[in-house]
Amino acid sequence: MKAFVLTFFIIIITSCASNPPVNSAETIDAGNQSGGSMGNTIKIRGQIQIYGNEPHTFVGIAAEDGTEYAVFPPAKEDELRTLQGYLIEFTVVLLDEPQGFGSLFLKGGTVTPIEWKIQ
Repeated sequence: MKAFVLTFFIIIITSCASNPPVNSAETIDAGNQSGGSMGNTIKIRGQIQIYGNEPHTFVGIAAEDGTEYAVFPPAKEDELRTLQGYLIEFTVVLLDEPQGFGSLFLKGGTVTPIEWKIQ
């Protein structure tokens, strides 16, 4: 029985070790966005929400209808962090393609806030 268990663990360890690591990191150059990545301008009424745990946090917009949008670029995230808890009307550009870390988790899409007004 011990030989069976030992053989089983050796097979599992060997099969895991033979798979190459997956590189899921993607470099995004916010300064060189092509015109094809821009989407539609929309209005969203909702609140700023901070997701994750320090030091890995990101900003999103939680709309009144329950949709959660990722905010991109990071400079806009820094501006919006202080507005957490307020009901805000945002004018945003809904990007055609996901951008940034928050887009991995928030499935409403990625937005770039243009302007906002506290309600």
